[in-house]
Amino acid sequence: MRNSKFPYSLAAIDIDDTLVGPDKKISWENRRAVEQLQSLGCRVVLASGRRHANMLPYCEELGLDDFVVSSQGARVEHLRTGEVIHHARLAPTDQAALVAEGLSRGFTVMLWLPEGIFAQAHTPWIDGYGEDTGGDLVTITDLLSLASQPAEKIIWAADPEVITPTSIEMSSRYEGRVSVMITMDWYLEFAAPNANKDDGVAALARHLEIRRASVLAFGDGHNDVSLLSWAGMGVAMPHGRESARSVAQLVASDGDPESALARAVDQLTREYQSGGVV
Repeated sequence: MRNSKFPYSLAAIDIDDTLVGPDKKISWENRRAVEQLQSLGCRVVLASGRRHANMLPYCEELGLDDFVVSSQGARVEHLRTGEVIHHARLAPTDQAALVAEGLSRGFTVMLWLPEGIFAQAHTPWIDGYGEDTGGDLVTITDLLSLASQPAEKIIWAADPEVITPTSIEMSSRYEGRVSVMITMDWYLEFAAPNANKDDGVAALARHLEIRRASVLAFGDGHNDVSLLSWAGMGVAMPHGRESARSVAQLVASDGDPESALARAVDQLTREYQSGGVV
């Protein structure tokens, strides 16, 4: 039964460095925090840059049977029913150009199609992606033959000293047409303009008839900034990027990064308990 005095009806939680720490596991403290939100009548969903399928083991571990906001917000799909309420993909001409240019400039290009991730050749950046995501599969194939298929996003991977100036260049060139973002220092990601986390969570909130003011968001990275800014309450992790911490209304207290989410939820609930509303 919903506690009508708790002001949040939906919580969107990032995975990497928010729900999970450096060990890529959900700590018992963070699991308890999810249960605590649910006990207050707050619906919990995961919102990540990861692929839909790659997020499902975390949903299963938490016992979530709900929509999943994946690929940075490009796709919102129910994990059990398969209902899709938001699916933003790159324009075919931009997509083909980005694949061809990325390859010609020597980047490791990863093409994110709804059915999986594809790359032109196996590189150390592919290995790094696998380590970051628990072994998510990247299929090696001729990318140019797939460049016309609708993609959720494209990644160019390279050393950070290459990625940073390239981001400035591409942001200027594709302004208004493509979302261009450095996620990790070695990843430059391209997506449709409406394929950010705030777009995905906003689509879900509309579908569930939940007001923006009643949405909680937890995150740590550049790709969480739009969501933390949009949500009724944006909460950043203390170890997160400055870009995320600067827009959040609350930053969790310092401590073990693997339990930062739990500390943030504790801070929120203590605030309402002190006001006599929880």
